[in-house]
Amino acid sequence: MKTPAQNSTYRRNDRVHQIERSRAAREALLRLAANSQDACALVTVYDSYGTDLKASAVRWFGRDAELRDKAINSILAAIGRQAGSYDPQSMNGSEWVSRVADAEARRLREALETAGSKDRLGARAK
Repeated sequence: MKTPAQNSTYRRNDRVHQIERSRAAREALLRLAANSQDACALVTVYDSYGTDLKASAVRWFGRDAELRDKAINSILAAIGRQAGSYDPQSMNGSEWVSRVADAEARRLREALETAGSKDRLGARAK
């Protein structure tokens, strides 16, 4: 069992780690704004916000692992493309990433549904 002092140290270390990760993610987004193909910056974004990206993919595509993984790749590409619109003065990185992730996942879902309805229409015409 941990002592109260050990729990306090753990919470303090965890908070320091969160602050450092947040700073690294913010810097990665700014690097992506300068170079949308900065692979190291994309990895940092994924390391920092991967849980949020996965949650967005699951929300829009369910638990299908193949669709989810493809959606996450597309979301990361969209983050790279749109990083120039990130303004750290008006929005924190987590909120911005979540918005971009949801918008891209929605766009992908709509494209998938449109393609599916065209396939169904084509099958009816035959």
